[in-house]
Amino acid sequence: MDTDKLTAATAGVAVESGFATSSTPHPLVNPATLALSAQQAYASQLYPGRSLSPEDIRMIIETESYKAHHQGHEGKHALMFLIFVCVLAMLPSTVTYWRKRHPMSYRLVSVGSICLIPVYFAAVNYYYRFVCIWLVYALANTYVLYMATRIPLHVHTPRRVYRWFAFINKASYAVFVGGGLLFLLGFFNIMPGLTDTAYYVETSMLTVFYGLYFGLMSRDLVALCTDKMAATLGYSSRGTRIATKFLPQDVCCICGDRLGNSSGDGGERVVADGGMLAAASTSRHPAAHGGATGSFATAEPTHALGCGHEFHASCIRGWCVIGKKDVCPFCSEKVDLHEFKRNPWDKQELFYVTALEYMRFFVSWQPLTLLFLTVVFWLLGLN
Repeated sequence: MDTDKLTAATAGVAVESGFATSSTPHPLVNPATLALSAQQAYASQLYPGRSLSPEDIRMIIETESYKAHHQGHEGKHALMFLIFVCVLAMLPSTVTYWRKRHPMSYRLVSVGSICLIPVYFAAVNYYYRFVCIWLVYALANTYVLYMATRIPLHVHTPRRVYRWFAFINKASYAVFVGGGLLFLLGFFNIMPGLTDTAYYVETSMLTVFYGLYFGLMSRDLVALCTDKMAATLGYSSRGTRIATKFLPQDVCCICGDRLGNSSGDGGERVVADGGMLAAASTSRHPAAHGGATGSFATAEPTHALGCGHEFHASCIRGWCVIGKKDVCPFCSEKVDLHEFKRNPWDKQELFYVTALEYMRFFVSWQPLTLLFLTVVFWLLGLN
């Protein structure tokens, strides 16, 4: 007797025995192994009196095959679920401990997963538009990282690095807001025939994703650059965070530029060039610069922290808000980030930063957690 006849006979025995009509298939019969005619007979016995299409038969066979394959695995499934819940419960505290005790390895793993996991899934699923945008972004940031890691550090490198990432941060935020507005227009169907199409919804969601993803990448990359440049400048030791070099009173230790001399009208400081983060800087005030040529210099606002150290306002905003540092660059004293919430636009920016941290979970820690669970299940034989 050939295989098809044998499986058909087995199905017939199952039907006659009453196993095929029960909700749980016979443990010796996997419907997926039956011939097509036997599968039709099997499905007809499960749903007598119904006219079943080939698609209905396929779904019935897949469902019953799944039940047959997992029959008697209730204990295994309960153990897998228990492990899954325990891992999720321990994830926040584990990540927090890792970030505090081993910040460099945490940052490298976080940046690596954020940079590589999305582009990998985009490549294997043929999303070439995202891959092309990612490659352009990666090439531009490779040059910026190269500048930030040079020793000795060029005098204008910190200013250029922060200016670049400030631009990317603003651009990502604008893309995120624009995508959110497009999504709201589609949600309320403001323009029927356009906002209710699948292409419009997909475009709005992709725009939100791009704004969050590239904003998140920029924040992590600028944090790496900040650490490297701070170590190169050498105002504090990496291990003890104690200042090891004297900081002149009229120098911003973030960018290395002078804060300037008094202009003679109440102590306003005058500098020869702009701050390190021109895109994030507050307004500048022109001040006359005495000289035969009649040229003008610009006075950039400065900001003094609670510890007494003074910096360019744009530099310290870049360090704290974009660079994700909550300590003084010189003495490592804690900084109150509420000092930078001076207008509604700044508050919206900080809400965007919170959204980026949620994005980190979905892009980085969720895939890594699933990978960890897969390895644990494989080691325990819980397939």
